[in-house]
Amino acid sequence: MVKLSGVIITYNEEKNIARCIDSLRAVVDEIVVVDSFSRDRTREICLSKGVRFVEHTFRSHIDQKNYALTQATYPYVLSLDADEYLSEELVQSILAAKREWPAEAYRMNRLSSYGSRWIKHGSWYPDRKIRLWNRAVGIWGGENPHDKVILKRGTKVRQLEGDILHRAYKDSRETLDKIQRYSDIFASENVGKRSSSILKIFIHTTFAFSKSYFIKRGFLDGYEGLMVAKAEANHAFYKYAKLFEANKRSSIGKRIVISRTDNLGDVILTLPLLGYLKAIMPEIRIYFIGKPYTHAVIERCIHVDKFLDRQEILVNPEKLRSIQADSILFIYPDRQLAKLAKEAGIPKRVATAHRWFNWLYCNYRVDFSRLRSKSHESQLNFKLLAPFKIYWDFDLKELASLYGLVPTLRNHSAYLSPAHFNLIIHPKSKGSAREWHLDHYYELAASLPADRYRIFVTGLKEEGEAIRREMPRLFALDHVTDMTGKLTLDELMSFISQADGLVACSTGVLHLAAALGKFAIGLYSPMRPIHPGRWMPIGNQANYLVINKTCSDCRRSKECRCVNEITPAQVQQRIQLFAESALRKRYAES
Repeated sequence: MVKLSGVIITYNEEKNIARCIDSLRAVVDEIVVVDSFSRDRTREICLSKGVRFVEHTFRSHIDQKNYALTQATYPYVLSLDADEYLSEELVQSILAAKREWPAEAYRMNRLSSYGSRWIKHGSWYPDRKIRLWNRAVGIWGGENPHDKVILKRGTKVRQLEGDILHRAYKDSRETLDKIQRYSDIFASENVGKRSSSILKIFIHTTFAFSKSYFIKRGFLDGYEGLMVAKAEANHAFYKYAKLFEANKRSSIGKRIVISRTDNLGDVILTLPLLGYLKAIMPEIRIYFIGKPYTHAVIERCIHVDKFLDRQEILVNPEKLRSIQADSILFIYPDRQLAKLAKEAGIPKRVATAHRWFNWLYCNYRVDFSRLRSKSHESQLNFKLLAPFKIYWDFDLKELASLYGLVPTLRNHSAYLSPAHFNLIIHPKSKGSAREWHLDHYYELAASLPADRYRIFVTGLKEEGEAIRREMPRLFALDHVTDMTGKLTLDELMSFISQADGLVACSTGVLHLAAALGKFAIGLYSPMRPIHPGRWMPIGNQANYLVINKTCSDCRRSKECRCVNEITPAQVQQRIQLFAESALRKRYAES
């Protein structure tokens, strides 16, 4: 008589494992349980039953079951899942096989239950399984999680009488939970290996139900037979639907180009998209095409693997071709780059459908309008992921954690004072926003006491010259320092990161401060599409002020009466509320 090793893999099986072990005792000479570090009473129950209990990290069903085979003492094994046990008839069949061992592998039927009923029709029965065999002729293989024993060619197999009894599903909730788990595994195992389509989803789903309920007479099992047929259909539906989505997601590729060739604020609001892509696909490489002056910020984003200068690409298109990108996303429409991307042979070129040239050069066009949308600019960027079935549903505050900006830390101790609240005001915007009047900035600075505040005015050299011409008394204040024209963009980023707060209109520097997690106040016009609903700063300590009214009077003018209805006193109140708390905390820590 051959000796048998019974092997079981488990994870949180306290409800089933005792029954499984007890059924094996009648036919095996040892029982080995390989557990994936259960958190319930599985270990305690197994040890009380006197089995050999081994813990091993779970990687997949197939890996775990093959590892369990290596733990068996005898070459002949009987493998069960924890929610299975042997019928009395099958026990007798196995004992007879042990005495003679007429074959090297044995097949048996599995009888599964739904609720309290054994399902004897439909796709569930007879569910023939090889579970008893000589380890020398077979190992576990197949497809996770639906593993099977793969035998050497020519291995003699015999059918045994009796059933493996399988407590499958207690109710519809448990059924749906298992369907979701198993369909997730199927999709992850088969992404890029098997195809799926809307037609395949429909055919597999329809056939699964028809086969189980009608062809294999599942209707004879009453309500439970209907539930099993629906479970089979649902399983087929979710398997191929999730595979369809997974294949679409993976089709974005490993080398992705993001093209955002407009202004600094727009670039910064694109960075959360990069952070999201890296979070869901850590293995990808991201190339960012931008204007030269945005290089300093883009290269400080941990999600960007390489910056590409738009001007250099236009002069030498080979720079784009050499990347061998899988996809390019035109966050900002760019006719010249779109043409070059097509000529470079980038397989997936994604852009808005609302530019005529994208119909010539881009093969994935997403139908949405930025001008008419009610969404924020940072959210609109995610719409270009639609061709890859990459879905998002972020609150704006959630995007704040996805910027990935890490500034170069420079020494600014000559300017910044730890005993004061260091406030940056950035009055100008290079004409990209409706600006608050300089006399408001002066009034704000004058209202903040010098013994509590240090104020720094930043901007380009020419902007500083304009401020000195139009509002010289701003720089005459003792606690105001003129920093205009003194900082490169990299130095400004470092300076902002070490200051305490910033006030500006809707400009790139405001978004930079928000992205760095600083206290930031944006001053906005209520006019669409430049209102805060579209362009507010996104950050954990960022906020804005806007007059509560509907107005478009200044659509053709750079002067905006509405933004200037925001009073210095309103801004001062916001600043002081935050500053007092920040200074108290700083003093307490010191």
